[in-house]
Amino acid sequence: MADDDDGHYRTYRGNLLQRLGLAKPANELAGPPDMPVWMHPIEFSQVRAVLASVAPEHMVEWGSGGSSRAWLDALPGLRTLWSVEHHAQWGERVRDSIDDPRFHLDLQPPPAHDPEPEHRPGDKQTAAAHRAWCMRCEEDPELMRHYVEAPRKAGVVFDVALVDGRARVLCLREAMALVRPGGMVMLHDAQREEYQAAAHALGEPLFLQPWVQGQLCLLRVPKTGSA
Repeated sequence: MADDDDGHYRTYRGNLLQRLGLAKPANELAGPPDMPVWMHPIEFSQVRAVLASVAPEHMVEWGSGGSSRAWLDALPGLRTLWSVEHHAQWGERVRDSIDDPRFHLDLQPPPAHDPEPEHRPGDKQTAAAHRAWCMRCEEDPELMRHYVEAPRKAGVVFDVALVDGRARVLCLREAMALVRPGGMVMLHDAQREEYQAAAHALGEPLFLQPWVQGQLCLLRVPKTGSA
């Protein structure tokens, strides 16, 4: 995803087509060409540095992709990567690309009565409908509650969370409750205004520089008894 010049949420045109292999990936993406990480190498390196520092045993991410395989490769001490994905076709492709017993893909598509609208590249009408639906995901707790709350059934306490999918405002709040005290919550594309407000409401966010495609924000979960 990306932003308009005025800071409002908009769909990153071609993103899904590129993810499904129907269009050429954008330049300067991290990871291998067959399953790129949808981050600029700078942002990917920042996440890698945080993960190396935390050395998590249990990690949760909202939004699956080439990054899922990258985190597993980078973290030999990781015991669980619980990955929540809303897009069934994309999720199955990610599942097929990873042969690792530590990986748990949790497919949580939108409700049948309120599906994600199709966005046809270059079509302003479908782009507007898709944008409006995405914004409702951020604002309506019921629309994607099953997706947001899916990691609760993992049966572990997470050390770190990466919020990089749908309903990020709500997932960010959920992550702060699911990650252990002293653990780390990371938010990608944190430059978006609606995400910044949510991050500031949850603590003392650190917005990392530099960034190219999507800014990374870090939130440390308060330790028990801390202010």
